[in-house]
Amino acid sequence: MSGPRIGLRSRESLGLPERPRWLSQGLVRLTVLCTLIVLIAMLRPRLDRESAAIVCGVAAGIAVVGAATFLGVTRRVAQRFAFLDPGHQIADAVALLLRRTGLPLLGLVFFLAWTIVYLALWAIHPDAAFTGLEPHPRFADFFYYSVSTAFISPPGDIIARSRGVRAATLIEMLTGFGLLSAYLSTFLDFRGGRAGLGARGGAGGPGDQDPTPGT
Repeated sequence: MSGPRIGLRSRESLGLPERPRWLSQGLVRLTVLCTLIVLIAMLRPRLDRESAAIVCGVAAGIAVVGAATFLGVTRRVAQRFAFLDPGHQIADAVALLLRRTGLPLLGLVFFLAWTIVYLALWAIHPDAAFTGLEPHPRFADFFYYSVSTAFISPPGDIIARSRGVRAATLIEMLTGFGLLSAYLSTFLDFRGGRAGLGARGGAGGPGDQDPTPGT
């Protein structure tokens, strides 16, 4: 005879707090970002100066189109905050777009942008830009350097040699930290704003008004 079955208990019955929905979504987004990083890191084609210049030119064109699109969408979203002053309209619109873009796409665009910067610096001075690269490096090598530097941990096998690459490496570290802080602050701002609206709504309810008529 089989023993009694032990049923599964919910988190509420165990006295555990419910897991926030944004935490589960964050784990999914992080998994997607890691998958995209692995796929790009597996690219095998090698580059010379001419092919590197072509890649940089195509990337520059895509960046111009992307920037124009982002500005247009930002202006359209800012119209929803017409009750605010112009400075806050743009700030709230950018914060909303950052949240909607999500960590995978935002992080991937950041990594690829700096990959193109390092690729362009290498194409200008192939022999003096980096130490540790092969004569015909892969696109994945520059992507690897970009991702590692973004987390304030440049790789040890590929080293910045020229002053231009060193300056770009330092700037990427600073902008990477700033971008991550800006992305995380959008969650705090929007949750704080909602809590503030709820508090103001509760304070302004009929039950909180003074029932005594004025004399």
